[in-house]
Amino acid sequence: MRARLLTKGATGVVAGLLMAGAAWAQTEPTVAPDAPESSASDEIVVTARRVSESLQDVPASVTVFTEETLANAGVETTEDFVRLTPGVSIVSGTAEVGDPQINIRGLNGARDAEPSVALLVDGILKTNTSALNQDQGDVTQVEILKGPQGALYGRNAAAGAIVISTRRPGDVVAGRFRASYAEDDSFSGFGSVSGPLGETAGFLLSADYRRTDGQFRITGPAASAGRFVDRYEGWNLNGRLLLEPSDALTVDAKARYGKVDAGSIVFNAAFALPNFAGINAAFYEDVNDHDFVFQPNIAPDNDQRTLEGSVKLDYDLDSGATVTAWASYSDINQNFLADGTSGAFGFFNADAPCRMSVATLSASGFQLPAPQFLGQVPESNLFVPNGSLLGPYTPTLCDGTQYQVRDQRDISGEVRIASDADATFRWLAGAYYLDLDRQVGVNLGIDRGQGVIRQLFTTDTRNPTEQLVHDDF
Repeated sequence: MRARLLTKGATGVVAGLLMAGAAWAQTEPTVAPDAPESSASDEIVVTARRVSESLQDVPASVTVFTEETLANAGVETTEDFVRLTPGVSIVSGTAEVGDPQINIRGLNGARDAEPSVALLVDGILKTNTSALNQDQGDVTQVEILKGPQGALYGRNAAAGAIVISTRRPGDVVAGRFRASYAEDDSFSGFGSVSGPLGETAGFLLSADYRRTDGQFRITGPAASAGRFVDRYEGWNLNGRLLLEPSDALTVDAKARYGKVDAGSIVFNAAFALPNFAGINAAFYEDVNDHDFVFQPNIAPDNDQRTLEGSVKLDYDLDSGATVTAWASYSDINQNFLADGTSGAFGFFNADAPCRMSVATLSASGFQLPAPQFLGQVPESNLFVPNGSLLGPYTPTLCDGTQYQVRDQRDISGEVRIASDADATFRWLAGAYYLDLDRQVGVNLGIDRGQGVIRQLFTTDTRNPTEQLVHDDF
């Protein structure tokens, strides 16, 4: 059992450990200058080409993070190791926790669209983009393949693939635990227990938990909710059952359930209007000097629920070939709500609640970050006496509301037969099936000061729908 205590001051050391412990494979893999000479015991075995082989023998660009590297560096999420991989970048959490976009060698995906990077966990292809930003259990190795991988991984591998391996049950009962604590009341913990179930079976159970208050507190009317705009709390439960009824057959069954409660999209306006700088220098601000002030009247909120299950069979034929078949079920539901941006465009200036909220806040002496200004009416103070200048996500009722749903349920499966890995001529053939049902909707509502109704369309007078986008794939 091992416990870790990390603070943000250790970030540079962690990054150094991770970079030094990673192995790169090009035509000739490179290693750190001070790395020890390799021996048979520390050979890195990868599955980049759908077979187990030495990293040195793979004629492709592969970055590998071994279990030791992952542990020493405290890597817990996809974001952690992606950001420390040359030629790979990630943007995540911009609107919600389930919208990561990974860029490999300049090829990027798009929000609410199909990813260009395939994610495989223990040989099973994940079909939902949201899985890229989730903890995947007791991870033992990560391989990042750069460049098109469609020949081996098919769907969504135009930019590359991320191949994750998790711990298999061992011959003895064993447990693992790690925990860390940092500023902003940030805590993460992970624990697992595994062992045999008779002579032909084994199990593994694991759980993880992460939380943080975040760095930016709401100071507007929603401050009473005690919320930070970048707060996060999430947990997962994972189970794995491995059966080996014969030397030729292996059955691998997995299930996981998880939830997330976090902050969501919120903007902070920085103006770049040089012609108005003479009126107020804040109209032409250096964004590096921007003071982040969050004053929405609606606390941003993001919920996610995940339920997954899979079964995988590997069978070795007498000829040396291997038959692999798997079936997977995934159901990830997520939604978020937040303040809107309409106050910056005057869409609701004529509405009585909007005008009343502006007048009330102005009379109370409430101050907006410069160059924004609250007058007695919402119209721009540059053209209207006693007017205001509003950016997005203000404490007024002029912004409107937004509520987004992104639910995806899918059933997928694959059957594949591959030749002997040691054969002179190697071949692979298979078939893949996917049934996907994705619903994406955005409800822009009118803010009556009574919160957000979590529906894609509503005529409820407390928060009626003003605009609606609803797609079903």
